[in-house]
Amino acid sequence: MKLLTGGKDISELVESISWSGDTKQVARKINFTIAKNSKDASFPKVVINEGDEIIMRNDSNENIFGGIIFDIDKTASSNVVTYLAFDLMFYVNNSDVSKVYEGLPENITKEIAAELGIDCGEIAATGVSVYMPCLGKKAYEGIMMAYTAASRKNGKKYIPLIQKVNKLCVVEKGTQCGVILSGDYNLTDANYKSSLQSLVNKVIITDKNGNAVNTVEDRDSQSKYGTVQKVYKQEDGKDATAEAKNLLKTTEQSASVNGIPNDFRAVSGYSLVIQEPDTGLYGAFYIESDTHTFTNGKAEMQLTLAFENMMDEIEIEKTDKEGKDE
Repeated sequence: MKLLTGGKDISELVESISWSGDTKQVARKINFTIAKNSKDASFPKVVINEGDEIIMRNDSNENIFGGIIFDIDKTASSNVVTYLAFDLMFYVNNSDVSKVYEGLPENITKEIAAELGIDCGEIAATGVSVYMPCLGKKAYEGIMMAYTAASRKNGKKYIPLIQKVNKLCVVEKGTQCGVILSGDYNLTDANYKSSLQSLVNKVIITDKNGNAVNTVEDRDSQSKYGTVQKVYKQEDGKDATAEAKNLLKTTEQSASVNGIPNDFRAVSGYSLVIQEPDTGLYGAFYIESDTHTFTNGKAEMQLTLAFENMMDEIEIEKTDKEGKDE
């Protein structure tokens, strides 16, 4: 594992690295610590400032991460300095756009990226054209609004990521990354939890005056677990039945795994295969968050898994092509 800044390899001074990502935050980040000894004039020193670029490479000298230093944390009594860097999705998440876009989501994404001065890599093609007022929204929201509209038509899930250090890409969320974790090989721990605490299996739909007009229910769940009901009041512009169905919940499942050695392919937004008999985790699971740590020559990864492939859906505001509310 190597870390470089300004073209200089600083790996010998690095004490620990944590490289992580989350589908809810999208921007990947790296936390690392550099050893320091201000009392020893002969101790190697490195100067890293806010805004400097940091590159992480694997043992094959391939670039795994590229980012910009945002935070520097120094403590007088500590013998390390801690740094935090984000990849270019930080700029996509935090930059505003204000424009009416029209066309394919893949082309809208390229247009937004160009506005931010970010190069594009592989952008998932949809073939679905959208009309999208995006006024005073985050650039990330604009991309996801376009791809949410496409997802409604083709059923696919999408997520934007920075790949190859500085390329904005959009990939199909849940694509297999090629990693297999097995309990008798490279899986060091696994946790599975199921819970009924959020159970809802009956929803009564009411009009604005509170009069019941319809009921959505899961009778199989009711016979198995008993009945927990909620009330949903109709809202203008929303499909009441669809909204009520979204409130139905049965058993919630969650899982996490630890793997060693580390595998750079296992990152948020993709899926992998788990084979673990004690927890019963068998098959394909979706990676919702990942943390890869490197300390004292030891590499390990911790993954939070999901049983369903959920996309961060952001709806396009309903307007006509003259920009007036419908």
